[in-house]
This record gives sequence, structure tokens and C-alpha cells, in this order.
Amino acid sequence: MGDQSNSEPASPAVPAAESGKTEGQVDFTGENVVKLLHQATGLAGGNSRYAVEIAQRLSDQLCTAENRVAELEARVAELEAEVKFYRDKSEKAELWLGKISSEIQDRVLANR
Repeated sequence: MGDQSNSEPASPAVPAAESGKTEGQVDFTGENVVKLLHQATGLAGGNSRYAVEIAQRLSDQLCTAENRVAELEARVAELEAEVKFYRDKSEKAELWLGKISSEIQDRVLANR
């Protein structure tokens, strides 16, 4: 029994003409793989730049929207202050109308 675990697997014998052809195919295949890797790298870089551009545009839109929201919130605060002002005026006017109405009723009843 021989120790086969330390020995390398035997390669089939290839004729010299076939060996040159096989090396040419390996070189051709290797070059094609490298070309495909370069293409994939270029596409990935392009996709990355495109994604960054989209992210930048969305970031700009978000910033614009946030500014608009801040403006609208300020306007809402102004309108709420106006509403309070006119509500207070309306309540005072209602009080005056109540006093005037009471005064008129008192005078009408007094003149009877």
C-alpha cells in the first residue's frame, strides 16, 4: 500500500500541440474574464454615481420641503394669533351688545 494522500493528482498527458491550444484558450478566457470585471467595475461605478446623484437630489428636495414646512408653521402661528385677537374682540363686542341690550330693555320697561 502506497501513501497516496501526499502525492499530487496525476495530470493526463496532453500532446504538445494540444497543450499550446489549451494555454491559448486559458489566456483568451482569462483576458475575457478580466475585461468583464473591468466592465462590471465601470457599471458599478456608474450605478454608484447615479445613486449618489439621486440621493443628493432627494436631500435637496427634503431640505426645500423642510424649509417650506417651517414657513407654513410660522404662518400658522401668525394666523392662530390673529384668530385669538379677533376672538377676544368678538367676545368683548358680545359683552357690549349684552350690556346695550340690557340697557335698552331697562329703559323700555321703565317708560311703560
